[in-house]
Amino acid sequence: MLSIEKAFPNRLCGVLRTEDPEAGFQACLAAMEGGIGSIEITTTVPSCYDMIRGLRASTGDSHPIGLGTVWDPGAVLEAKDAGAAFVVTPVVLPEVAEACRAHDMLCVLGALTPTEIYLARLAGAKLVKVFPVAPVGGVGYIRALGGPMGGVPLWVSGGVGAADVRGYLELGVKVVGLTNALFPADAMARRDFDAIRRVAAEVAKAALPD
Repeated sequence: MLSIEKAFPNRLCGVLRTEDPEAGFQACLAAMEGGIGSIEITTTVPSCYDMIRGLRASTGDSHPIGLGTVWDPGAVLEAKDAGAAFVVTPVVLPEVAEACRAHDMLCVLGALTPTEIYLARLAGAKLVKVFPVAPVGGVGYIRALGGPMGGVPLWVSGGVGAADVRGYLELGVKVVGLTNALFPADAMARRDFDAIRRVAAEVAKAALPD
């Protein structure tokens, strides 16, 4: 099992959700070229396991690739067989955490409220994904959680903009997940991978320590 630090080397993860796997594959390559350290391919992407294999082959395993939007514990073994480095759920699913333990996979469980975050950790999540973070206050919400839950390793996702990255990282968030901010629908439709590369470079620069 990879550590959080190795799975997310620069604390940035691009989250791909698309119905066009060919464009998605090229978009992920552009994001990694721009400076995004890790990529999550959601199970909603057609041929998601093949895409994980393809990205690993194309990058020489230089960037950890994970499987997201996992509801079924059976997907954990498929993810591992494809070479995924981590598994992400949208909600607290103890059965997925148990499958991750059985297959030695880094487990990220989704949660939103303090109670859900606690239950995610209790279930065995190494990292808790606060989702969707933007509608409940974004940086301010994470700051409020920091008092009672300051020791919990958090990933933030859901409505995170490029301009928000630095603020989250300064609060000690372990991973910032970028979906629409990194892979905007218009750029994907136009296959404007240069635009994706530019956004990636911008957020990668924001993630650098002072």
